[in-house]
Amino acid sequence: MIARLPALAAALFLVGLTSSQSVRQPPRPPLELRLTEAPQPVYSADPHDSWNRIFYYLFSRRFQAYVSGSFPEYGPFRDFQGLAGRGIFQVSTRTFEWQETGDRPIDALYPSQFTDEGVRFVLLDPTYTELCRALDEALGEHAERTITARALMQSDLWSAFDILVINWYFKENGAPELEPRRLALLDRIGRLIARIALTPEQIGLLPNNSIAARASTSLTDLFNKKSGWIEIQWFPHRLHDEAAGNRRVTRVFLHPTRPPGDIQRFLNDFRKQTSPPGSRLDAVALAIQPLLIDTHGRLQPSNLTIDVQARFFQRTPTGSLQKTEIGVYEFRRQRLLREPASGGLVAESENDPAYASFGGQDFTLAPRLSNDPGLLTPLIVKLRTRCVACHGSEDLTTVMTFSLILAPHEGRGPEVRQLDPAAHQAAEFVISQKEKSGDWKALHNYFEAGGNAAH
Repeated sequence: MIARLPALAAALFLVGLTSSQSVRQPPRPPLELRLTEAPQPVYSADPHDSWNRIFYYLFSRRFQAYVSGSFPEYGPFRDFQGLAGRGIFQVSTRTFEWQETGDRPIDALYPSQFTDEGVRFVLLDPTYTELCRALDEALGEHAERTITARALMQSDLWSAFDILVINWYFKENGAPELEPRRLALLDRIGRLIARIALTPEQIGLLPNNSIAARASTSLTDLFNKKSGWIEIQWFPHRLHDEAAGNRRVTRVFLHPTRPPGDIQRFLNDFRKQTSPPGSRLDAVALAIQPLLIDTHGRLQPSNLTIDVQARFFQRTPTGSLQKTEIGVYEFRRQRLLREPASGGLVAESENDPAYASFGGQDFTLAPRLSNDPGLLTPLIVKLRTRCVACHGSEDLTTVMTFSLILAPHEGRGPEVRQLDPAAHQAAEFVISQKEKSGDWKALHNYFEAGGNAAH
């Protein structure tokens, strides 16, 4: 699914929720989480394989969601105001059950942003006991897994570890009885993360799945220097990276309308913000790639691409913007592992259902409408609606890299860097930030102790 709300859009979203007394809001039932009916064959053909069960308990969920008026079959509808940039629009008067296996580029333990609900869900029985049993089986197994499967599982476990390692939930909400379970689960996850780590050489052998995906999709060739795409970086902080706990690296690309004679001057001109960036570009894109932890406990970039989000600016013969087309490609673990030649990336249509986002560039399964306990229920909208809510304009020409920061002194500021698309230069800053974090230090203990640290 496409880009998550930046801070400004999230603030506008909250204003929309609280400022209007005249617009009727949907009823506010509590969020009830349930597991889907059974584990799916994500990591192997056997649904009851320990890795499939781990994934099931960490990611798969059933919950109630509202649906926007873009999908008439879910009527009747009522007026609703609360999604940034959308004003008043139609939302179903009742909720519908939504089922997700979780096989998307998301984090574990939904919901975990501004809430402890997702954490509590796996610390209560029967989920806790069954998840521990699956983790123990995985720790004791001697079966050989592919390097791609190990990389993906490490990334999945890592997201759960980072969320679980934050213990302020239970201190503030008064659940001391769950603290021993939280620590026991952290210990199992930490040991398994270290146990399945790849060597630096194995990480280098991971497939560049975006290249394979181009054979079956219209995915553009971002990483080829001769493709016309330019990878850029202005300020190194990116909301996508921070929202994923700096476990993922976001790479930003521009495609100029015509090849610039002086690339550095062309890039620096974007700092002035005198015209919409889209007026000088044919397209913009971002690609998200996970970091991995090697057997030495070092953070490494990878060639795996789990999410590509692109916008193509279609123009009339006179140069006016006609339409902005969306290209979104999300990986599916099962597809990548079963059909490596496919690249595992699946194209999504702008009319496909997506979750209305809240609270920054979140990577949760289905973001809640706010951190207000009365607005727990997710909202299903069209993918394009989600894009507009993030970028703040119907034409989708806003480039967040240049719109969220006002550079000092009339746009001079630092130069916009052109990065090498064949390298992983954007990962350098993300790694440096992760290495400073408390969650990383807690996890790194397991590598220093050979995968047997006591948390």
